[in-house]
Amino acid sequence: MKNYYRTIASIAILFTVTILPTIVQTQPPPKTKISQKIRWKPPIPPSSIGIPGNRAQGGGTRGCKPYSGVAALVPPIAQNVAWGRTLINRPTIWLNVPEGLVTGLPIEIVIREQNGKPIAKQLFTTKDRLSSGTIGVTFPAATVLKIDRMYHWEVVLYCDTEDRVDRPLVIQGKIQRVTTPTAISTAKSPLEIAQILAENGIWYDALTQVSEPLCRAKNPELATARSELLRSAKISDSDRIRACF
Repeated sequence: MKNYYRTIASIAILFTVTILPTIVQTQPPPKTKISQKIRWKPPIPPSSIGIPGNRAQGGGTRGCKPYSGVAALVPPIAQNVAWGRTLINRPTIWLNVPEGLVTGLPIEIVIREQNGKPIAKQLFTTKDRLSSGTIGVTFPAATVLKIDRMYHWEVVLYCDTEDRVDRPLVIQGKIQRVTTPTAISTAKSPLEIAQILAENGIWYDALTQVSEPLCRAKNPELATARSELLRSAKISDSDRIRACF
């Protein structure tokens, strides 16, 4: 009987030594859930913002009526002004175009000093008809924005070519260039850069960081981050990015 128990004990020890480590090694490591939430933190607006902007101005002609809902995707900070900050010379303005755009529509972007003097402008036309969604319009190549200075931008839709000079549709806003946050140097991915930009109140670049790649290809992660950013800033928008100019 003693020999019997010794045999059972030996088998048990052998099973533990040879089998258990194999089971432990083949178990997958626990998954770590990584949060990629983007939250917009509004900066304190400067006292020199000036007149309100953002919503479409003008556009009284019949040809412009379909575009009356066009608006810039910029949080109204104070006095309903579409003001935001950037780190670069050529930021991108993102517009919601709920009715789409027709083929061959002339669009102009104009950058002005605070006193109204234009410093850069560019005119282009849509190559194809664009359905409802979002478009991005980048500042002209000649644009030079000085740190901490306020600028005025305008995106002009010449939606009635017969009345092009007098009655276009104008979407406008304010922009200010600021210095780069030191935290940017620690970012390891485009999404982390967008998070840092949003946390530091740099709206134009944060939105572009998660929007511009979607002009070229689908990216579910960036699309989700973009929706989160807009939602945190209380901005309604289509998830469909139609064009980048």
